[in-house]
Amino acid sequence: MAETMFGVTKIKAVGDLMRRDENVVIIGGANFGGLLHSQYIKPLFDEFDDRILRTPSAELGFCGLAVGAAIAGLYPIVTIGTGSFAFEAWPQIVNEAPNITYMSGGKVKVPVMFHALVGIRISGAAQHSARPQAMLMQAAGLQIIAPSRASDVGPLLQAARESERPTFWIDHALLFEETGGVEPGPIPALGKAAIVRRGKDVTLVGYSIDLVRCLKAAAKLEKAGIDAEVIDLRTLCPLDSDTICESVGKTGRLVIADECYPAASVASEIASIFTDKGWGLLKKPVKRLNFPAVPVPLSPPLELHLIPTVDKIVAAAKQLMN
Repeated sequence: MAETMFGVTKIKAVGDLMRRDENVVIIGGANFGGLLHSQYIKPLFDEFDDRILRTPSAELGFCGLAVGAAIAGLYPIVTIGTGSFAFEAWPQIVNEAPNITYMSGGKVKVPVMFHALVGIRISGAAQHSARPQAMLMQAAGLQIIAPSRASDVGPLLQAARESERPTFWIDHALLFEETGGVEPGPIPALGKAAIVRRGKDVTLVGYSIDLVRCLKAAAKLEKAGIDAEVIDLRTLCPLDSDTICESVGKTGRLVIADECYPAASVASEIASIFTDKGWGLLKKPVKRLNFPAVPVPLSPPLELHLIPTVDKIVAAAKQLMN
């Protein structure tokens, strides 16, 4: 199984989807992914030039255009660029695309995918480092995918396409250089998490870049004699609570890494599961590792101080084991 960079796999997955389905188009004001080097993105743009609409940086306008194109029968992949810019198109992403099918009694489908780079990306500062995924979880009818491993990108894109529902693809710039194997396999069901490392002592849950950190933390914990199980959420909406509960039922301990702010975050939603149907599974209270409720600083050392780092995940797991 050949190793490949996540960023390269992402571009290939989009190209494969466009080759299989002539209705897939790209709309937006940013190169796909926003920050990928031109040598990776140029072949995609050359091959599908007539199916790529390059727009001005007017997110409300081109996201609205994409919603209309989806209703008319296309499958637009909308390149928003930085996740913070999704706020400029909030009415289209949150109030239009997810509601139209319901409000039409199921007669009108809106098969569209919004893509954005979210999260702390090194010196993105407060206006270019937003993590809107927790807010997007409030938009009923909107799917959210968050692949963290190269092998999941293509299958999740295909599953989202086949669902014919509006989807937001959470991506992270720090994943670009991560490498992993890609091999053919069944298309994972949306809303099904993956246990990517088996363990018996503590459960670590992450998604996107935080899943990478959880795996690195598990390797460090192993050297300390702690056997960590790692869960990749893969999708945030739908959220797979059953897999998390099954794992915690075995380990009794849970650490969640999440770059969102603490209030109403992905981590707090997962933690809330254990006040409802999983309270008796816990040996210790849930540990949530979030970004503090402060604007994101420009300084890389300050960023590093605030994000859920590998060492913080390790420390939280050790505290639960003590």
